Parts: sequence; C-alpha cells; structure tokens
Amino acid sequence: MISPLLANLYFRRFVLAWGEFGFDQRHHAQIVNYADDLVLCCAPGNGNAALESMRMLMTRLGLKVYEEKTAVRQLPEESLDFLGYTIGRYYNRWGKPYVGTRPSKKAIQSLTQRIHDETARSWYWTTPEDRIECINRMIRGWANYFNQGPVFDSYQQIQRYTERRLRRWLVKKHKQRGRSGVRLYSDEHLYEHLGLHRLPSSKAELLSAKAY
Repeated sequence: MISPLLANLYFRRFVLAWGEFGFDQRHHAQIVNYADDLVLCCAPGNGNAALESMRMLMTRLGLKVYEEKTAVRQLPEESLDFLGYTIGRYYNRWGKPYVGTRPSKKAIQSLTQRIHDETARSWYWTTPEDRIECINRMIRGWANYFNQGPVFDSYQQIQRYTERRLRRWLVKKHKQRGRSGVRLYSDEHLYEHLGLHRLPSSKAELLSAKAY
C-alpha cells in the first residue's frame, strides 16, 4: 500500500519543520505520531496555542487537519484515544491513581464486529474448525497488541462475546434451533474439542503469553 508510505514522508516534513521553526520550544510540545495519527504533548496551558501552530504549519505544507478527530485534552482529568488505546487516569489495586492505557471502546467494538462477521450465516458451509482457526488468529493478534494496562476486563468481554457467537453459529449451522447452545456446546467443547483460544485472565498468564 502506498498511502502509509506517503503519510510517513509528509509527516517527516511536518516533524522536521515543527522543530526548525521552534514550535517545540515555544509551546514545550513534543510530537508523537504513527503514520498520519499524531498527538502533541504540551506543557499545561499550551494546548490551544500549539493546536493553532499545528494548523498553520500543516496549511503551509499543503496538508489538511482532520478537524473531527482534533481536540485539546487535559490529562489526567480527561482521556484521549490514540492508536486503539484510551489514555487517561486509572487506579492500581491500592487505589493510587496513575496515567495509563487500556483498550478503547472503539477497538473492542471493531474486534467484536469482525468476530460477528466471521460467524455469519454466509459461513455455514465451512467447518467449525475453520471458523475457530480464523477467530483464533484475530483474537491472538488483538491481544498481542492490546496487552498494556488493565486489559483483563476487555479480554473477558471479548471471550464471552466469542463464545456466544460461536454457539449461535453452531446451533444454526446444524439446524438445532430452540435448543440451548450452552448445553449443546459447553466451554469444554469449545476450548478442548474445537480448540478455541482462551485469553489470559491473570498477569501470570499474560506474561506467559508474551514470552511464548
């Protein structure tokens, strides 16, 4: 794909110009970007001025700011979404606050939609093993990326949704409507017989998965 390459080339011009024109020092603002997504990390009170400088510089470089996704956020009082993570204030087990990350609602919704699509009626002609293999690749890849911060509630949400969709798909594929999917296809059947991937539910399991 050529678009990510062009985005990186143009954003390199922006990043270099930001420093050359002294905006980094003027606003105490550092750029964090991936392709055409960026965050300006500013000193308190400098957000609006940095935003105006960014707009001006983008215009001079022939680039366009996507205003619908552009806003000033003050951390940790507010939160922001970046690269699929929600960055904001969280609390550890002792109630102490910290600035951290967790999978965003949009990221979770995106994965559940993909799981929904892969368990639609259009796939009744495939085998359960084929569906499981496809879904396993998706949730493994998703969990490998979203493994920072308090992730276990998100993992459980994904796990429960996947189980419901698979049971629904199996019941309809085998024309067993009116019968309980949980009774017909237990957790043991889904995980032990069909091989559905089980997401980590503890730090020890998460660390083990990372090492693997």
